[in-house]
Amino acid sequence: MATTATKTVRQMCTAALRKAQVTSIEEDPSASDMAEAVTLLDMMLKSWQNRRYNLWTYTSGSHTLTTDAAQTLNPVRPLEIITARLKRIGVELPMTQMTRQEYDNLPQKTSTGTPTQFYYDRQREAPRLYVWPVLATAAGETIEYTYARELDDVSDLDVVVDVPGEWWEATLYGLAARLAESYDLDGVLNKLAPRAAAKLEEALSFDREGSVFFAGPYADT
Repeated sequence: MATTATKTVRQMCTAALRKAQVTSIEEDPSASDMAEAVTLLDMMLKSWQNRRYNLWTYTSGSHTLTTDAAQTLNPVRPLEIITARLKRIGVELPMTQMTRQEYDNLPQKTSTGTPTQFYYDRQREAPRLYVWPVLATAAGETIEYTYARELDDVSDLDVVVDVPGEWWEATLYGLAARLAESYDLDGVLNKLAPRAAAKLEEALSFDREGSVFFAGPYADT
């Protein structure tokens, strides 16, 4: 029995266009309507990242330390680093996260020793991970970290939408409401907006630590 089904961008956008009554149930969406749906879906998913409830995006990374204070993470750009551990000779030691101000206030950022603290500078591109103290000599130490990854970009119609099954209805109604607004379908929007908000809250209430592994994010309609 299948329990991990997926929805493609094409399937989700088509369903939302029909739910918004932009496209009738008997016809396929036009290229321009589908393009609008794809754009709105991508923007909606990216805005949902701001809610920080997307537990299914939590994953693990590993970075080999150098003797520099600033470490360049490749190829990912974590939205947020949840925890970090210094790994040395197979033993992992928890590290403490600093704020930007705390890092800036360090009087000697190149002090050497065993790294016990870190500051993550996300940036738009090329994120940096700063550690303190820094290694005097690198001997294969790594930072093992748990982070929240970015949701996949929405571009190709045949790729899978980067949300788990319990977020499908929130995705569908959220996108449909945005499409109704985009096409000035006020009557349809008045019906869809409350449903979209309810489905969003339903999904968010499930997205907590201790729940099933999957969960998700969403933006106001």
